[in-house]
Amino acid sequence: MARKRTSRASKRKTKSGVNLQKEISAVGKQLDWLMAEARKAEAGVRASAERELRDLRRKQADATKALAKLGRQGTAASAPIIAGLQKAWRDMGLAMHQAAKRFRETS
Repeated sequence: MARKRTSRASKRKTKSGVNLQKEISAVGKQLDWLMAEARKAEAGVRASAERELRDLRRKQADATKALAKLGRQGTAASAPIIAGLQKAWRDMGLAMHQAAKRFRETS
């Protein structure tokens, strides 16, 4: 029966092979760390988005209340309410614009 020949190179590890394995291992650890950091950042962005959405919903509810109040008031009393409504609308638009800008920056 013939014996299968193996090369000497396959039996021993070269220095460069060991170094490459160490580098690959180090890169793998860095990738694991980066993935963990990305998950943390994702959780932070999600929490921030949820806070901003709660604020926007609160402002929307305030505007809805002001609109309902406007409907109940007479024509003479509507001017201050309309001014307040316009201010609330501007504030809500500005808050939405800022939130969208922050979301684009974190993406």
